[in-house]
Order: sequence, then C-alpha cells, then structure tokens
Amino acid sequence: MKTVQGKLKLGEIIPYFSLPSSRNEHISLWDFKQKKNLVIFFNHGITCSRCTSKLKELAPNYAKFVEHEAEILAVSFDIVEKLKTYAAEQKLPFHLLSDETGKTTREFTSTDAERNAPSPSFLITDRFGVLRHQEIASEARELLDADEILSWLLLIQLECPECSHL
Repeated sequence: MKTVQGKLKLGEIIPYFSLPSSRNEHISLWDFKQKKNLVIFFNHGITCSRCTSKLKELAPNYAKFVEHEAEILAVSFDIVEKLKTYAAEQKLPFHLLSDETGKTTREFTSTDAERNAPSPSFLITDRFGVLRHQEIASEARELLDADEILSWLLLIQLECPECSHL
C-alpha cells in the first residue's frame, strides 16, 4: 500500500469549509461543530469504481456511524448535479459534497495529478474539529474499511466520555 504524507497535523483543528451537497443544501463544518464527529472521505468521484465501492460500503453502516455520533461527508470534484443523481440512484444516506474548484481538497489532502482528482483519503475528527486520524492512499480500496472507522470513532468516544451519550 502506497500512502501519502498528510497536509494536516494530528491533534489540530481542521480548516473550515462550506461546499454544496447532493442533498440540496450547502454543508458547512460549523453545522457539526460540538455536535458530531466527522468522517471526511476525499475521493476520485463517481466515475471511479473503487471510490464508489467505498461509498457503497459505508452506506449500509451509516446507522452505526450515527450511533457513534458521527457524520460522513464524501468530497469529490464532481459537479453537484451529478452527485445528486448518483446519491439518489444509490440511496446514499450521507452527503456527497462538490469541490469543483479543488480549493478545499488542496487544503486537506493531496491531489492525484494523473486523474486530476483528490487522492483517496479519510480524515476523522472529533466533535470539536480536532483531527484524530488521517489516511491518504493511491487507491480507495487501500483505505480503512467501515469497521476500522467505527473503531476510531469508538476510541474518540472513550477518550472523551463527557462529550458522548455512549
């Protein structure tokens, strides 16, 4: 597995962003501040079969993420209209966010110059926006699976029991 060095530092608050969502709204990180842990999945987009496989892997586990007081945000360069169509077809329960310009992605992770797309990455933050884990790979299949992400979320909850209902 080829991993790439992260742009953000563990233990620091991640930068703010606001992007259009597949769910007919703009999503801001402030929407989740002090409410939800975040799992942010930067990906190549809906034309990448490995990335869509990862999205489909996360979808049936969404209720478990919610139980762990987390929200999933999937970010790609795809235009929001395509994301809306794809999310509806696949019945994805979480937000697909459009970063058409790539500005947000470049702040958070590396880009795959060959594909002009984000390098597949997972960033996991606590409810205060502190980066707790990041993983960047050349292919989405090399990233954490749903159970491993849930383990990270459980660890966050155990380390801060006053921040959780668990």
